[in-house]
Amino acid sequence: MLNLDWGLMVWTVITFGIAVFILWRYAFRPLQKVIDERRRRVQESIETAEESREEAHRLLDEYKQTLASVRTEADQIMDRARHAGDQAKAEIVDEARKQADRAIERAHEEIERDTKTAVATLRAEVADLTLLAAGKVVNKSLDDAEHRRLIDEALKDIEKADMKLGERS
Repeated sequence: MLNLDWGLMVWTVITFGIAVFILWRYAFRPLQKVIDERRRRVQESIETAEESREEAHRLLDEYKQTLASVRTEADQIMDRARHAGDQAKAEIVDEARKQADRAIERAHEEIERDTKTAVATLRAEVADLTLLAAGKVVNKSLDDAEHRRLIDEALKDIEKADMKLGERS
């Protein structure tokens, strides 16, 4: 069944050895070099990707910290702005109240002054009318002392009337 021919076997082994040597020398070595180079590039890509991933995590952490500090700072700025606005509002309201109080005080002073002026004018006119009426009633001239006495009495009567009017109000 199986015939062993030693000469053919030797030549087959020699041919197989030469084929393996040629393949090893010209095919397997270059293929192994290409595979090793590809393996090296893949490993470098993995290392670069890992470094990039670590850098991305670091940048993300920095971004989160920066964002948190920016938010905190924005909140602080908003608080300061609200506080400044409240202070400005309080100052404006306080100044408006002061101006209103001054205006009311000036109005009271003006009313008081006008009232005093009106009362003085009224007294003078009443005194003149009283003298005129007294002169007609008496039909005689009064001396200065009598004249003064009558005016003072008339003014006292007017003051009493003013006080009674003031009490009713």
